[in-house]
Amino acid sequence: MAMLAQGAAFSQFKGVLVEEVDNEGKVPGRTYRIYAELTNVSDQVFVVYGDSAHKLEIKSTKPFFQAKTGGALSKDANRKAITESDSLKYDSWVTIGATDNYDNNMNILSMDFDDFEKKGGAINCKKEGAWFCIPTDKQAFCKEDKRILLMQLTTAGVVTGQFSIMGKTAKGDQYQNRDVTFTCGAKSKK
Repeated sequence: MAMLAQGAAFSQFKGVLVEEVDNEGKVPGRTYRIYAELTNVSDQVFVVYGDSAHKLEIKSTKPFFQAKTGGALSKDANRKAITESDSLKYDSWVTIGATDNYDNNMNILSMDFDDFEKKGGAINCKKEGAWFCIPTDKQAFCKEDKRILLMQLTTAGVVTGQFSIMGKTAKGDQYQNRDVTFTCGAKSKK
């Protein structure tokens, strides 16, 4: 199941694509992968950020699932361990393009993931914060599918998110898209 969520359509960024991953009921909730959908092969995303004027907030009405051996970043997950652990395979994390620690150069700046990692709480920054990689890192470039993975989230709740991104076109022109939003997850019972 894939759907395009709303977001400003400037430059190479077309929107957010939400894809549900079948976790076979091996962990509580449903697993989603959130992608930036771009226009051309080799377009890039290398920063997901928020600041005082443009918030970064990813939250759910139920806690995010967190594997005991995982971490808040995709690079915290060992590739071999993922193949041996269903819970680690469906852990919740953020990324730029990479799904495990192999050749993953992602970093964070002024982000506190303690509530997200320890309690399954929201990801947010009130002032300035980002997860990013260097523009020359291969994980920043989209491939034939013209999308770049930004996060994997597992929850039984409804997820809402807002963030801003920076990247470059395949021709090398820099772009920014602010206040990108998405929603996914089970409908709330009334």
